[in-house]
Amino acid sequence: MDGAMRTGDLIRNARKALGMSQAELARALCIARGWPVRGPGSLDKSQVSRWENRGVEPRDWLPCLEQVLDVTLSGYCDLSLRSAGTSAVDEGVEPVDRRVFLGTATVLGLSMSVATPAVAAKGQRLGMADVQRYSKRLVELRRLDDFSGGSSVYPLVAEEVIDLSNAAAHGSYSDATARALLSVLAELYQFASWIAFDSGRIPRAKSLAQSASAAATQAGNRTLASTALSELSYITASSASPKESVSMAKASLANAPRDVLAAVEVVLADRLAWACARTGDTQGVDHALGVSERAHDRRDTKRVAEPDTVYWINRDESKIMAGRCWAELRKPERSLPVLESLTVPYDDSHAREVSLYQSWLAGSYVDSGDLERAVHSADRALELSRATSSKRLNSMLDGMLMDFKPHKQVPKVKQLLANWAA
Repeated sequence: MDGAMRTGDLIRNARKALGMSQAELARALCIARGWPVRGPGSLDKSQVSRWENRGVEPRDWLPCLEQVLDVTLSGYCDLSLRSAGTSAVDEGVEPVDRRVFLGTATVLGLSMSVATPAVAAKGQRLGMADVQRYSKRLVELRRLDDFSGGSSVYPLVAEEVIDLSNAAAHGSYSDATARALLSVLAELYQFASWIAFDSGRIPRAKSLAQSASAAATQAGNRTLASTALSELSYITASSASPKESVSMAKASLANAPRDVLAAVEVVLADRLAWACARTGDTQGVDHALGVSERAHDRRDTKRVAEPDTVYWINRDESKIMAGRCWAELRKPERSLPVLESLTVPYDDSHAREVSLYQSWLAGSYVDSGDLERAVHSADRALELSRATSSKRLNSMLDGMLMDFKPHKQVPKVKQLLANWAA
C-alpha cells in the first residue's frame, strides 16, 4: 500500500474513532482554519472522501487534520511536501507572516478610520516584555468584564487588538516573539468573541472565535486553538440553531494536545455538555460531565501553573454547568439537587453571574411546580441584572419570564410579571 493510501486510512480511522462523519470533519477543519463552513471557499465532505478513498494528499490541510484528529500524519506523506531544515514545517506549523496582523479592523467590525492609529509603530523592536505587557492588559480586561459586562468592555478590547496588531504589523521581532504575539492576538480575539457574545453581537462573536482559532493554529498553540473552537461551540449551542455545536465541541476536545492541562479539559468538557443539552442529548450530557469530573480529579492530584484563560474554573462552576444542563433538558429532579447544594462562587458584585445562576434555579423551580421559590429566584435574578451590562443576560431573563406565563393567574406570578413588564 503506498504512502498516499496510508494517509487516507489514517484519516478515516481517526475520524471514525471520534464518531465524526466526513461532513463533520470538513466543518471542523474549516473552523480550525478560520474558513467559512458553507458556501464558496469552504471545504466539504467530497474533499475528505478524496483524501480517504482516492489517495489525494491533504497537503495544506495537514496541520489542521493533525490538530482536529489528534494524530500524526506527516510521517506518512510525500517527503517533498516537507521543507528540509525548517523546524516550523517539521512541527506542522507555518512560519508567521506579519500580514496576519493586518485586517483586524474587518474582524472586529470597525471602520479603518477608527482602527488606524495616528502614528504607526514602524521600526519598533518588540520582545517578550511587550508580549507580557499585552498579556497583563488582557488579564485586567477579563476582570473588568466580571464586574461590568460585555457591552461596556468591547470597545476596550477592540482598542487593545488594534494596538497589538499595529505594533506587530510594522515592528520587528524574532520568530519566537512573533509566535508569542500571535498567541496573545488569538487570546484577544477569543476574549473579544466572548464580549461580543455577551453584548448581543452573535455573528461578530462567531467570526471572532473563528479568527481566534485560526490565529492560534498558525501560532502552533494547539491548546488555545482548541479552547477557541470550544468558544465557538458554546456560542453556537446558545443560539437559536444549536445543531452544529456538538460536532464543534467534540472537535475542540480532539484538537487539544494529549497532555492538555486538566483545567482546560474541564472547560472543553463542560462546553460539550452544554452543546449536548441544547440538542436534547441526555446521554451525551452524562458522558461529558463525567469527562469534566475526571479532569477535576486530575487537576486536584497534580497542581501545575495554569494560564489566565482558565482563572475562573473550579468545581462549583462545573456543578453550575451541570445544573444548567439538566435545567435546559427540563429535568428538575436532577438540576435542583445540584443547584440548591451550591454556594455560588461569587458575591453580588458579580451581578451577571449570580443573576444567571438565579435564573436557572427559577426555571427549575417552575418545572418542579414550586412557584413560590421560583418567583423568589426570578425576582433576585431580575434585580441583580440592573447592575450589569449584558444583552445576553437580558435575553435569558426574558426567556425565564416566559416560563412563568402559563401560571400568570397565580397571584405571586402575576405580581412578578407586572413588576417586570417593562
